[in-house]
Amino acid sequence: MRLWRQRGSNNLAYTRFVALGDSERLKILHLFRALLRQCSYLPDPASRKFLHKHVVSRFRDYHPSNVYSPSNGNGKTTELMQQRRPMLIKTARKGVKYLQRANDGHQLHLGKVLSLTYGRIGTRRHALLKSLKIPDIPVDQEAVERLNDPREQGVPQPSKQLMALIRSQAKRRILYFDRPSHPAIAPNIPEKNNWGRPMPVKRVRNMKRRWYASALDKIMPPLPEKDWHELRKLATGETHWEGPVPRRGQNRKRVFKDDLMRYPGLLSSPHVLTPRYMRRMWARIFGQCPLMTPNEKSRTGWHVKWGDMREDMKLVLPSKNHGTNPSALFEGVDEHGKVVREGDAYHGFSEPEPEPSRAMV
Repeated sequence: MRLWRQRGSNNLAYTRFVALGDSERLKILHLFRALLRQCSYLPDPASRKFLHKHVVSRFRDYHPSNVYSPSNGNGKTTELMQQRRPMLIKTARKGVKYLQRANDGHQLHLGKVLSLTYGRIGTRRHALLKSLKIPDIPVDQEAVERLNDPREQGVPQPSKQLMALIRSQAKRRILYFDRPSHPAIAPNIPEKNNWGRPMPVKRVRNMKRRWYASALDKIMPPLPEKDWHELRKLATGETHWEGPVPRRGQNRKRVFKDDLMRYPGLLSSPHVLTPRYMRRMWARIFGQCPLMTPNEKSRTGWHVKWGDMREDMKLVLPSKNHGTNPSALFEGVDEHGKVVREGDAYHGFSEPEPEPSRAMV
């Protein structure tokens, strides 16, 4: 069984494929199938689809049919494929182990898989940022004159949607995220330099470019409305989670002691994939995902709504009577902690008599 289907014998891709050798083909085939198998075991439905598509696309990028052809000018050269193949095989092996730990419930690994799926890091994050990078079209003469300013030429112009997201995120604290996530609202440009002279135009441009790059690196791109609502339902428990996918060839539950021996020196430990645990993991990602909609009142601005579990779930708090009268919490229980029957008399808690001091004795 081969990973790639053979083409015509006169094709350069077929020659490149045959040059791999049987052992090399089997090695790549086993890695490819192992990655897809681990993707099918992921507890999050969206992660299963996203990572399956990602694995297939990465393997297709280095398919023998993508060998550079002078006719169309696309593809990768044979030397480049030979140079990158050992590194790619090593990366694929690490990916199999990483997905195994995520399926075993490791908080660190499962959290990264969810971050990749919902665009907090990785390729999908850059795809979601593309729409925010598009500058606004100037609508009046003042905007055109501002663009013709020497200090603004060659400098990225953030759109209104991007500025609305930056202002909203600057006021919010992003939890459970390793990277810095507090962008500056505007670049800090002093009027004069260290010599007491006006700031040069070139330095002003560089400061604005650095601020723009730093803001793009820190902001959390908004999710599409459909994905945002699906994630909210998973985090709040409105959508029923079907549980972990049953694994092939396992008739018993996994023993976590064996997993600890298999993964020594990890920063996290395996965890049973329960509905409560998964809701907590989804809630962490949900708190990092904004939803942006056009502001209906102003018709020009944007409304940013962040995922907040306190708004979507009802908190069970003690009543006011319990706060003013603590003894009401123990109604119907005697001083020994036993429930009082209906016919028995209840006299409340009696305070213990103070012990006599040594001087009185």
